[in-house]
Amino acid sequence: MAKSRMFYQSGAYRQAVESYAEIQEEMKGNARFMFEYGHALHKLHKPEISNKVLKEALKVSGDPMILNIIGKNEQEMKHFDNAEQWFMRAVHRLPGRIYPYYLLAHLYAEPAFYQCDKLEQMVQTVLEKEPKVQSTAIKQMRRKARELLKKAPEN
Repeated sequence: MAKSRMFYQSGAYRQAVESYAEIQEEMKGNARFMFEYGHALHKLHKPEISNKVLKEALKVSGDPMILNIIGKNEQEMKHFDNAEQWFMRAVHRLPGRIYPYYLLAHLYAEPAFYQCDKLEQMVQTVLEKEPKVQSTAIKQMRRKARELLKKAPEN
């Protein structure tokens, strides 16, 4: 697993996936392994396989990032209603986190799923929710959320 993790952490997702696939059966109950394998598949734009692995990870982990990535995979496959459900599960699991609200804002800004009221509500939440820790990631999300509203079509 050390080799697989090295590939994953360096962003060499193709090599990581190849390495993870070789040890998948013996590592099935390992939450970190399942998350990294599913996330690497997501990064390679293999949403169906990624979701299969991540749904297995949910059996051994309560990490809300698993829910977020499944939602992003659903969004990539244009299954917008499913994506919304997964992001909402992440919101309910840890309501204090800003990231799933940010993902919902992006979902509602999708032209094929555009929902002005929900978009405005999620952007407002991203901008006003008090983070546990201020970070550049929070500032970036807030900047991008503002941009989503500026790009939104007029009603």
